[in-house]
Amino acid sequence: MSNQITNGDCSIQKLPDGSWSGTIVSGYSNDGKQNMVSFSAKTKSELLQQIRRHQYEYENALALTLLQDNTFSAWADKWYADHRTQVQPSTYGGYIYTLKLIKAAFGDKKIDMIRPQDINQYLNSLYFSGCSYSKINKCRAMLIQVFDFAEGNDAVGKNPARFAKTIRNRDSFETSKDAFTEKEVALLLANLPDTKLGHSIRALLGSGMRVQELLALKAEDIADDGSMIRIRRAVKMVDGKAELGPPKSKSGVRDIPIPHAYRPSLLFLKAHSGKDYVWSSGRGNMLYCVGTFRKWYYRAIEEIAHVRRLPPHCCRHTYVSRLEEKGVPMEKIARLVGHSKITTTDVYLHVRAEALQNAVEVLSEQPNHAPVVTDLLFDSVS
Repeated sequence: MSNQITNGDCSIQKLPDGSWSGTIVSGYSNDGKQNMVSFSAKTKSELLQQIRRHQYEYENALALTLLQDNTFSAWADKWYADHRTQVQPSTYGGYIYTLKLIKAAFGDKKIDMIRPQDINQYLNSLYFSGCSYSKINKCRAMLIQVFDFAEGNDAVGKNPARFAKTIRNRDSFETSKDAFTEKEVALLLANLPDTKLGHSIRALLGSGMRVQELLALKAEDIADDGSMIRIRRAVKMVDGKAELGPPKSKSGVRDIPIPHAYRPSLLFLKAHSGKDYVWSSGRGNMLYCVGTFRKWYYRAIEEIAHVRRLPPHCCRHTYVSRLEEKGVPMEKIARLVGHSKITTTDVYLHVRAEALQNAVEVLSEQPNHAPVVTDLLFDSVS
């Protein structure tokens, strides 16, 4: 039986004859494709020595290239290789798409000849070509990191990306960080299908968990009465494949209490769980891909009239906003959604017009009259 170990950019496997084989990502081609290098050895320790030796030689060769090739592309590749140990494999693999964009714009230019105005023009071109604010922001952030790396190695005198402007205004309304209205939530709860997909969306709205956490749930993670969800794992997409890993942060390991109104959905998921996970793929890899779930999610949302086509992550934004509007302290909300800092939770708040109207109505109250207390849609959180 094979014994395979992967960590995002390296995969090793024990073969039936007892020998070991391994494959490693060794840089990327100009079109963004991975350069794969294979190794084989009689023992695991010998294989790991070969891999480490190759990585060492690759790093040295790249450093030598920088001495001869002072282009932005060379420094971007060196930054990318050096940044590998700083983030999770799924995050690291996702960087390649942004890296490909900025290398296409500045790749052949000498890094010490790039000025803030050049970066401004590039960001403007992204804006007027219709790129999302998120995409533009990622490109600017990566440019800053690449130039910081070059500046730290004396390749540039100062970081031009830090002097470039930030594009703030967008003509189109950004929906990636929006929240469903109370009317939309009611429509979703009432009209989503009585299926695993429908109850999964209800569970996202009633728990605030991430899609990656939902797809890593096992039946045993759901309490027998549906009153609690144990979050201990999350699906990570590494090079297009679903892998199991820890939650996004240490605070992501948590137990989420479920309001009474949402417990039937959790019990449905528990009763209709797949073999290994609530959402199990029928393929050899039993983990369900995030992208596939998103596709089915959008199809379900589009079937319900008067509900906007918001991304799945907006269910999490909705959960935070509704709890805050009902008076739940931010410290408790942060714990529920697995944020280590309240400032992170603040980003998820979307104060609706109705809430603002209710807030100013206190000025209409007569002296000695107690304010009206509305029923909470959520159970009180202890």
